[in-house]
Amino acid sequence: MDAENESVYEEEPCGSQLGDEHNEECLDVELEELRRVRRALLKMNQGMENVQRQIKYFNSNVSQTTQLLDIWVRVLSQTMHNQAYLQNPAWHGGQMDTAQLEGLVQRDAQREEEAERKRRAKEAEREKEREEAEARRERERRRAEQEAEAVQARPRGVVGRRPPPGPAARGRGAPNRRGTRGRGSLIPPATNSRIRPPR
Repeated sequence: MDAENESVYEEEPCGSQLGDEHNEECLDVELEELRRVRRALLKMNQGMENVQRQIKYFNSNVSQTTQLLDIWVRVLSQTMHNQAYLQNPAWHGGQMDTAQLEGLVQRDAQREEEAERKRRAKEAEREKEREEAEARRERERRRAEQEAEAVQARPRGVVGRRPPPGPAARGRGAPNRRGTRGRGSLIPPATNSRIRPPR
């Protein structure tokens, strides 16, 4: 039946001048062909959706397998670590490890305290040096001010002159010019005699 319709359709195409009945038959045939193509496309779409769901399921299984492998690798690593500890003759148990860890923590704390103490000592020394420098500058400033005040308080006529010798300069400590020719002097007075003393 379909072969006959197709042969008729091929021999007598739609849209010819054979009548309305033949045109309706041709349209029915084309509609059936379109429906068949639509059903095939729907099946292809359903198959692609099924493939997509299977790919998602496979991807989920791969992710779970990767997580399980990571867990298994961590378990094996921890097992090898524990086995190495158990086979190590220098290992004396968890208590000894805890004691050693506490000793390391205390040593680090002592180092930090020593470093802090040295830093504070250096800061105190720098502060002391700064205070001494400030005190030295203050003393120099005061001495300069005192010298300036003494220069300003000195009379103008006295500046650059020596004071006249007073009676105190002629006292016991002053040399006596007449004592060189007095009685008991060892130096003979100068004379015009031609007699020379024996050598």
